[in-house]
Amino acid sequence: MWWYVAKRLLQTIPVFIGAVAILFLLLQLRQGDPVLNLAGNKPVSQEVRNAIAAQYHLDDPWYSQMFYFIKGALTLDFGNTFSGQPVMDLIKETFPVTVTLAFMALLIDAILGITIGTIAGLNRNGFFDSTALVISLLLISIPIFVLGFVMQLIFGVKLGWTSPTVGGDWTVTDLILPAIVLAIANFAYTIRLTRTSVAENLSADHVRTARAKGLSNRAVVRNHVLRNSLVPVVTYIGINLGSLMAGAVITETIFNVPGIGNAAYQAIQQGQTATVVAIVTFMVMVYVLMSLLVDLIYAVLDPRIRYA
Repeated sequence: MWWYVAKRLLQTIPVFIGAVAILFLLLQLRQGDPVLNLAGNKPVSQEVRNAIAAQYHLDDPWYSQMFYFIKGALTLDFGNTFSGQPVMDLIKETFPVTVTLAFMALLIDAILGITIGTIAGLNRNGFFDSTALVISLLLISIPIFVLGFVMQLIFGVKLGWTSPTVGGDWTVTDLILPAIVLAIANFAYTIRLTRTSVAENLSADHVRTARAKGLSNRAVVRNHVLRNSLVPVVTYIGINLGSLMAGAVITETIFNVPGIGNAAYQAIQQGQTATVVAIVTFMVMVYVLMSLLVDLIYAVLDPRIRYA
């Protein structure tokens, strides 16, 4: 297994280089002058512009900027933002907020999605199953930015049950509404995936054999249906956690959550190439590591899976 882990970690090197190259190429296509964005589109003298451009290598070719970035990344020096703050400090400040938000959303997603999906799968084609499918389809069809604005308006502005925005002095309570929005956008898929997996395993040969041996229905569902049904569900939830931890950009922007997704959005708006690349590259690495963790959990859920 350790050889498998080492091989997967070595695979992150070309992923890192490829992600950086693609990001620098895409950011070159962005319209506007980052220096003018920094000055709020106010006139800037040529001397000041040249000094800022030289400091951040803004006028260099994309491959030169990429070289400077990778050179600094080897020592965990991702440069500074336009405000002078080290990018690594910015990541340290914003990532814990995103992690907290992601785990809260994942908890809601896992509990509701697996529970409702399991009940629907065990009662396939029943009233509960049909209702769960209709509701999940409705939730899937609603874009997350629409859902976020509607819930912000209803629960934050109209009812006043929570703050409409989070802000800098955030608490776990402030993140409940954004976490619910994130969970709603994802747990509809968890419901449908769990329901399908449970329904398929109910008719599997090993489940019929377990029933023929006289095991109780609860034991059959717990030991033979759920354990096998959770493998694809864990795949989805684990990859989804990687995406959430990499920054829920839309949700964090709507609710002004001071997370890494919101920081990436603001950096894009201001044209901070090095900052954007550093944050997004960090997101990619988090996503890759979470995918590796999901692969290792497979062996726990299914003893037939082994990594030599």
